[in-house]
Amino acid sequence: MKNLLALLISICTIVSCTKIDTPNVIDLTNEDDPTININSSNDTTTDSTSDDDAIYEAPYSGAYVTYISQNSVTLNGFINHESRAFPEEDSFKTGFIFRGVDETDSSNDQIIDLEGEVPYFTGTYSFDYAIDSLEPNTTYYFASVTKNGDSEKIDWESFTTSEMACNYDQDNYYNNDYDFWKDASVQITDGECCGEGSIGFKFGSWPNTFEIRFNEKDGGYPQTGQYFGVVNGFSGTHIEKDLVLSTNQVWIEYYSSAETELFLENDGERITLTFCNTILRDGSILEGKVSVAIP
Repeated sequence: MKNLLALLISICTIVSCTKIDTPNVIDLTNEDDPTININSSNDTTTDSTSDDDAIYEAPYSGAYVTYISQNSVTLNGFINHESRAFPEEDSFKTGFIFRGVDETDSSNDQIIDLEGEVPYFTGTYSFDYAIDSLEPNTTYYFASVTKNGDSEKIDWESFTTSEMACNYDQDNYYNNDYDFWKDASVQITDGECCGEGSIGFKFGSWPNTFEIRFNEKDGGYPQTGQYFGVVNGFSGTHIEKDLVLSTNQVWIEYYSSAETELFLENDGERITLTFCNTILRDGSILEGKVSVAIP
């Protein structure tokens, strides 16, 4: 993809080795789009502009996904005009194209035109749309779209929905490469007090204490889905940190690697973590299921 730097994140599943696409960061040498802030308001609108009145080309929009589960996803687009000025008033429209499992088949494309128009302004802008009724462990294709008159910019990406978790009958019971299983008592740790990540879950006993952190928007609890390990916490520039919020990342302190994965279920009352032969950094295997009530 032109003018993009790939995030320093490699995500792959243990069972199928399929990848979930992660957001790209706009090349900082691109004068039109030097930085990204995906937390800009989506509510700014202006009067519609006819095709004949279009002044500026449609802006470049980068596409990525958040909140990936077995059956749903949130499509996202981001636009960056922090280093540009617009002396004349003009506006553009935003939306998405959602395609099925066949990358080359556009016959059943779902065209999603978001309401309202966005004025050209110096700053950043983001937009999103939730999709559900998807199939587990399936790759889909989508694009973020911006339009102004006859000018249109499209960024195609793909994502893979989460696999289904394995099943353990006994809760709060785990094994870490031993011949015996242990009972677990899970504590919720506050991300603000205890380092990177929003919400953490801690269990185990010395020397094998597992503290598991998730990188969520607004410090919220992670949603149901399949999560993939990062090596050194949620590192990177402020741009990268913003982009990877809620992109199904997990950090097991001192233990996770790019091969680490786990499954999470959030039913609104309880968080359940399932370890299906989860590979840790030292090569050991964590398996079992633990859960804790949401306060």
